[in-house]
Amino acid sequence: MSFPFLQRARWVTDKYILAMLGAFPLFVGFHGYGAITESKFWFFAIATGLWAAAVTVLLICGLVAGERYALHVRGAHLAIGLFLAVGGISACLSEYGAAAFFGSNRNDGYLTTLLYGLIFFGVSMLGRPRRRYAWALGVSAGVCCVIAALQLMGLDPFWLYPEGTDYYDKFIAYNSAFLGTLGNTGVLGSFLSIPAGFLPVYAALSEHKRDRWLFVPAALVLGIIAFMDADAAVVAALGGALIYVPVVIRRKKAARIAGCVSGGLTAAGLATLYFWPGQSGTLYEMSQVLHGHLADSFGSSRGQIWKASWKLFLEKPWLGGGPGTTSLRYDIQWYSAVRDQTVSVTNAHNIYLGYLVNIGILGLIPYLAAIACTLVTWFRRRCQGALYPALGAGFVCYLIQDFFGLGLPLSAPLVWVIWGLLESGEEPDGPLPPADDTAPPEA
Repeated sequence: MSFPFLQRARWVTDKYILAMLGAFPLFVGFHGYGAITESKFWFFAIATGLWAAAVTVLLICGLVAGERYALHVRGAHLAIGLFLAVGGISACLSEYGAAAFFGSNRNDGYLTTLLYGLIFFGVSMLGRPRRRYAWALGVSAGVCCVIAALQLMGLDPFWLYPEGTDYYDKFIAYNSAFLGTLGNTGVLGSFLSIPAGFLPVYAALSEHKRDRWLFVPAALVLGIIAFMDADAAVVAALGGALIYVPVVIRRKKAARIAGCVSGGLTAAGLATLYFWPGQSGTLYEMSQVLHGHLADSFGSSRGQIWKASWKLFLEKPWLGGGPGTTSLRYDIQWYSAVRDQTVSVTNAHNIYLGYLVNIGILGLIPYLAAIACTLVTWFRRRCQGALYPALGAGFVCYLIQDFFGLGLPLSAPLVWVIWGLLESGEEPDGPLPPADDTAPPEA
């Protein structure tokens, strides 16, 4: 039986995924970095709204025409559904009213969360991992990194900086550090954490020789991560590799060896950090955390922000203060010697802690449960072609970056696309390679 309306809905979904992975990261609007947050948000919101509306109309037409659809519902779908339900209850009960639905100042309210949910359910139900998505992400990440590299050279392609300034005027002529096509370096790092895991894994595992060219944007991504001032992206790239490399290796013996090496490197790294002799810098701060000491200044004042966030969580532990209301509840400011001004806190700078503050423990638990379900699915599908292993690698790197990230709609929609593809009920393109040493070789 043919399903013409379903096929059209899948076609529209395919084009939406291409737009999000290929065009969204590069779109900067028409007013430079000063308006990039709004520009990115409206691109994401309009594209997602149009896609959802088109898919809904097509599926309804299909039902009227007699098409009947089978839904592939897994644990992650149930958990995300519960996560959205708790978020909605939190927004309705929030004392901050409309701010809980629209966000207090960064477009991160409940309506944005609903759009994330639409992406997850729509992509997982109608999407299918395709080779073209790897190239879309590779091209967008590569172009973004080339622009970032030119900016690190002191240039200003596309005139994104305030007039007469460049990257090295950060915190002096303007109150941030902008780089690439995502805005500040922290948001750029959150985006680059996805291709940092995805691209090298896909390029290494793909059976198509032309896909080896994706090592080029992968190298650009890792190079920009190394040179830009965003330690969270470095931690995500290195920490993610220690997790995904043993998982994506196909041969059981090699996987065991890689697992032992990753475990050994992790233990050695933790021991080195614990006994680190330095008295300043990122490694010193990480060493002090291992000793149970979290100073307010650590992690660009994340120590102070996290302590304040924990206190806010304890005030409203079950449903939080409402989605997107973090900035309305903080009563802390800190002086930035670099900026020579007092800075107000508007974000928990940790996605998981942010959910605790905004939607409480009842919201965070299903979110973490959905992540756990998807990681299990990824592990089971780790030998399906090159796309599933690569998607999982990018997802893992982003999850690590989330411990330090902002979770803004400048980059967050991308991980929901990746998440939806990981939970897709369809088989990926291409044959399934052997999973162990006893399987026959590929033709």
